[in-house]
Amino acid sequence: MSLNTVDIVNAATLEKVVLAKRISAFLRDEHSEEERATVENVARMLAQDIALQVRETLAFELRTCNALPYDLAAKLASDVESVACPFLASTLAFTDMQLAGLVPHLEEYAHVTLARRPDLGPQTCQAIVTVGSDKTATYVVRNDHITLSDQTCDILVKKHAENQGVMDHLSRRTDLPLSTVEMIMHKVSAECRTALVEHYSIDRSVAEEVTGNSMFEAMWRQLEKASPTQVHAYVIDLKRSGRLTHDLVKDIAGRGCLAFLESMLALETGLTLGAVREVLYAGDTKAFVGLMQKAKINKSAAQDYHRIVNSQ
Repeated sequence: MSLNTVDIVNAATLEKVVLAKRISAFLRDEHSEEERATVENVARMLAQDIALQVRETLAFELRTCNALPYDLAAKLASDVESVACPFLASTLAFTDMQLAGLVPHLEEYAHVTLARRPDLGPQTCQAIVTVGSDKTATYVVRNDHITLSDQTCDILVKKHAENQGVMDHLSRRTDLPLSTVEMIMHKVSAECRTALVEHYSIDRSVAEEVTGNSMFEAMWRQLEKASPTQVHAYVIDLKRSGRLTHDLVKDIAGRGCLAFLESMLALETGLTLGAVREVLYAGDTKAFVGLMQKAKINKSAAQDYHRIVNSQ
């Protein structure tokens, strides 16, 4: 009875699977350097085998072997998901620095596997949040077994600031530096903001100030290069939504956007923009005071606006 090609291939694969198990058992024990080098070379060949089953077996068996050549471990970590993930979930073959250096060359599934490890090293953690996706970042911030360094927190906030889901998960941690708490205060949901205030014992007035300042920064980025027409449309929307405040006007106008102040005054007085500008920049104190009174602006705010106009 002759064997067909499929039977031969299957038999060869089975033999390699058995060999992979024997190699792993060998490398877990103590042997001479010469013996280990010989067996490690065989392992390198199996790590490149065309049969997925062979590579899967090798990676699974070697995951508990702490002493592996870097190139062999890196080959397994860089393989397809079914090979790399079981290996990366447990291996101690890398130092924290080595694994951090490997992270940029790994796929997202490998990043997620590493992000879930309870013993994730600080350098590897930082590398993951630096190059990883929002999904990976979520797994990092939800990992309660690790401590996030200040630098890692900074990277998380800067890179994933627009993803409220990531920011909300980050806010639920109990070990954040206060600088990070302040940075994410305006990036999280109202529920998470309340939890941050309570957990980190932040004075609510301070929290509101931080949130307000951050809002001004975000608004300034939109208005910095806007035309007067665009600014006016923006101010109209703010007034309609009840968000046009004197603190906001002072902040934006004080940064150099006098069109913002002009638009606010036009809306509050019912005058045209041209009429408002004529009074603002004429240097007539009496007319200026009259404009402020018509807009129902108190003396303190009027003085602030007068100072802003004269300083620019």
